[in-house]
Parts: sequence; structure tokens; C-alpha cells
Amino acid sequence: MADPDKIVFPSKGYFNSTRFKATKTPFSDGSNALAGNAVQVISFRHEASGNSVYFKAFIIAFNESYSSDWVSETVFGRADPIQHFKQTSRRMSIGFKIPAATESEAYDNLSRVQQLIQYLYPNYATTDNTQTLSQNPFVRLKVMNLAQKNEPPPDEAKGKSDGMYFKEYKSTADPAKGVLGTITSLNVAHNLEAAEIGVLEIGANTILSKMIEVNLDFTVIHESHLGWNESNEFATPSFPYGAITSETPGGPGTAPPDDAKDANETPEERDKRMQDEERARQRYGTMGGKARLKKDLKYLVKMAEKDPDSLTKGQQANVDYLLSTTQGAGVLFESLEQWKGDPDEAPPTRKDFKEAADYLYGEFIK
Repeated sequence: MADPDKIVFPSKGYFNSTRFKATKTPFSDGSNALAGNAVQVISFRHEASGNSVYFKAFIIAFNESYSSDWVSETVFGRADPIQHFKQTSRRMSIGFKIPAATESEAYDNLSRVQQLIQYLYPNYATTDNTQTLSQNPFVRLKVMNLAQKNEPPPDEAKGKSDGMYFKEYKSTADPAKGVLGTITSLNVAHNLEAAEIGVLEIGANTILSKMIEVNLDFTVIHESHLGWNESNEFATPSFPYGAITSETPGGPGTAPPDDAKDANETPEERDKRMQDEERARQRYGTMGGKARLKKDLKYLVKMAEKDPDSLTKGQQANVDYLLSTTQGAGVLFESLEQWKGDPDEAPPTRKDFKEAADYLYGEFIK
């Protein structure tokens, strides 16, 4: 069974301008690579069948509306009616263009729009030679990070700095992670009348549009509890965009994580420590790592003897990187100044470097 973390959405070759018909001259469409690498795609998943269809994200409009429904109760002698909350609904409208660079892509586009239209119809089951509706045509819409299923932050999200929240803010192209709802209207414009766009004649009485435009309205079905609790925390802090910060009500906050060195370690300190340790593992945790560590210790001692202003940009970049890797390996020195030897003592010998590298490698890397 394939590792779900390694499944690519959409599948390789999904966007291919010469899928059905090769061009006479070599052809390359940059948007195929952009969409094919799941950088910018729109997806629709038909829940009943599990089928999905993707489109390049040539978005011309994406709007949301949140409507709160209230019931007014007029009370005798009161200037204003009493307002009773009923519900808040979320609706989306999206418009996107589907351009075709080749006849093959134009045919592919028409086929995919056709598939999307089919998602508006329900499932039927046959009982005693009679067809009855068995499943409603629910759809999941995924518009990158702006329309996605909201899930609670994992426990490991606790204690991160805002910088790490931002760095790790990612969106999958998996259509199963889209928002659940119903397509309430779908409009398809084939632009046959647009002279500046034109059409492709591929045979007798057979044409393909060079540019299809799709506009649809979507009503969201909320899958998680939304509201505030007694602690003034929002029940689903990732709603609706998954943009978490340390100040998000009900979010992970900045509590010390399980892998913090101590309760006083700040999120920023933890992020730096984890980055240093990862760099140390990458540099010293492979074949020849101990020798590389010994060499780095000698380099930092050598650079510490120089005038800091005399270091070239390349040397300074190396120093900054090696300060990080050696700290990740357990060295307590945080600045190059600390690597400078005592003038009243003899400089470290080759044996000193070897013993230091052996100790660090054995304690922190092995």
C-alpha cells in the first residue's frame, strides 16, 4: 500500500497539453509544471464516488460570505426586539478560467468540465425495478489554503513561535481535505462569441473552446463544532484558513512542549535549538561525521583568532553555520568570541581536538 504522505495530487502527467494529440513542433507549457507539482490547483471531489477533478488555478474571482440568522422577538414596552441566534452559514463563489494551449488540452478541459457537471447529480439505487435516490451529491471543494477542511492543531504544535507557525503553514492538494458542501449553481461560458479568443475546429461540425470560464456558488457544510467555550477559547481554532498563531483563542499557545529542555525555554529558544540539532545530525550524523566535527572545531578556533572585521562574507557565513552545527552537537559556545583561547595558556593541540570530537560525537551524535 502506498504511503499516504508520498501520494501526489494530482497524479503525475495529469496536466498534459499533448495527451491526446502531439504537436508538430516541440511544445512546453509552464502552467502544466506549476499545476502538476500541486503548487496552484483547484479540486473538486465527489463524495459518493470518491472521484476527483482538478483545474489549474487561473482564478478570476473567489469570494466568501458568512450570514448569521437571527430571530427577532418583540416584547411589549421594549424599544428593541430581543434577538435570538439561530445559525451562521458560510457560502463561497468562485470563478476560474480554463485555457487551452493545444487541441489536446482543449478536449481535456471539456472532459473535466463535463465531469464537474456530473457531480451535481445524485446517486440512485435500483430496488424492485425502481430507481430511488440513495445519496446526495455532496462535493468537497479545495482552493489551495483558502478553502480546506479544518482540523485541530496536533499536540506537537504547542510551544512554537509565531515564526515557526508561519514557516510551517502549508496546504496539501489532496481533494479529500477540501471543505464539504453543495454546489448550488454552476455556470459554464464557452466564449464561442469572443472573436479575440476564437475556437478550435477539429472536425466536421466539431469545435473546442480555447477558453472555458466556470462560475459556481458553493454552500459549506460545517464538519466541526464552531463556537466559544467557557474559557473564551474557540472550539476549532484553525477555522476557516488554518492560520494559527500563539495568540489564536483556543490554539496551541506557547506552553512548553514535551521536548523542551526546561520549562523556562522560550519558543524561540526551542526553535533555534531544534534547528541546530537538525543541522548537526545532517552534518555529523553521516559517514565521516566525527572527522568533520574535529575539522569544524579547529576551524572555529582558527577564525576566533582573527579580527572579526577582517572576515570575508564567505568566512562569516561558514562561521555562522558551524556555530549552529556545533551547538547542535553539544558545544556551549554561542559566539565566535567564546572560541578565542586564553593568551596565558597553550593553544589546543591535535590531541585536544580529537578528544573533544570523540566526546561530542559519542554523547550527542551517535
